[in-house]
Amino acid sequence: MNMTTGNSYALVLRPGEQLSRRAVGCPTGEYSVVHQHDGNVVVYRNADSFPVWATGTNFQSSVGWHTPARFDTAAYGKPGRLTLEEDGDLVVYSPDGARRWSSDTAGEPVASLMIHDWGKLVLKDHEGYVVWQTERAPKRWDGWNNVADGRRLRRGQCLRNASLVSDNGEYAFVVGGGDADYLCRTDGPILWVVFHQTGDGYELTTEGKLLSRRPDGLPHHPYSLMGGDSPSPDALLVSEMLVTDDGRLVLVDEDGAIMWTMRPEQESEAETPEPARREIPAAPAGIPPLPVTESVPVVRTDFSDDAAWVAAAARATATYWDGDLSASANVTSVNDARYAGLTPEQLVALVPEDADWAVLIVADELTMTSPEHHLCVVNLDEDGLGETQRATAPAMVEMEVNLSLANMDWEDFSDGSEDHVIEAMNLH
Repeated sequence: MNMTTGNSYALVLRPGEQLSRRAVGCPTGEYSVVHQHDGNVVVYRNADSFPVWATGTNFQSSVGWHTPARFDTAAYGKPGRLTLEEDGDLVVYSPDGARRWSSDTAGEPVASLMIHDWGKLVLKDHEGYVVWQTERAPKRWDGWNNVADGRRLRRGQCLRNASLVSDNGEYAFVVGGGDADYLCRTDGPILWVVFHQTGDGYELTTEGKLLSRRPDGLPHHPYSLMGGDSPSPDALLVSEMLVTDDGRLVLVDEDGAIMWTMRPEQESEAETPEPARREIPAAPAGIPPLPVTESVPVVRTDFSDDAAWVAAAARATATYWDGDLSASANVTSVNDARYAGLTPEQLVALVPEDADWAVLIVADELTMTSPEHHLCVVNLDEDGLGETQRATAPAMVEMEVNLSLANMDWEDFSDGSEDHVIEAMNLH
């Protein structure tokens, strides 16, 4: 055990106390330990939100745009707790009392949980000896402050949470878009992607070495951007990184000669013809438009079996689970006999102009007669307007949620066959 001295600790917990959705900072304020809503306990460096240490106990999603409006069926909204037990064990509990993480110090003479100015969590006994501790925080790297100008990454500069744009403004290399960097048309599609860890970036050193760096500044493999078939680190002395007017990411030497290039394979010299768009029939005469709602309508078009409709509507609005996480579609049932017998194409023609729906859900004859009441999902995106896909209720939830948030595309779900029934990827 190590003896600690000085006043560089702040008290977090005593035996019998707990931390829940709260933060405690060290004396200097440079670091904080936080029990988050998602259940994770994290020590952050406050200057840049760098996670120094975590228990990894995020058993539910964090609070944000995806937070459900109701908490009537799940433990969502109950945060759990970090508890220093009387027996000396530091434990993370979920809302139902399950132990998700422990310091394994039960039986030790623990008197307090402290946070140190070095970003460490420490369990100490009554005499000030350290019983258990986390690792010291890495030093903060300030090189990220030397930023590129948006056109060129030059020696001594870094590229992170930023982009390089070609001189003609048509192409961009974006760094910091989540867990990937990508080359794209500025007004069009993504053309090429390289994956990395969230918060990573690039430094072009004063010596001309291109380094991929972690948020704390520690370097990854020098050529993770370029892949395993790239030249050795000693073979290139780079002067600049830039995006060319014809859509290539390049490294150039001091004379402007290209030393390495990445041209998207997806980019073709020939113009790709526009796919033929599906013709949508005119709205049926005398039939009112669908009601304008924030939720996606589940429209009943078959009125032969009321019990089957009740069961189908219940499945469409139910909550489904992926482990400890729950999800439900943002839908509203529409039970109006004026829509009886209408096809999906006819219903598309009845979608109000100001409706903000990614899809439309139809409960038709096949929905009523299939044992699991499979639903018909209709694509409302301009490029695939009117395309349909049969789906189970949990699969419909995954489609509605991901398509509404633009997390996925219609093609990620559809196999091109309207007879195939999509099964859920994760929910049940």
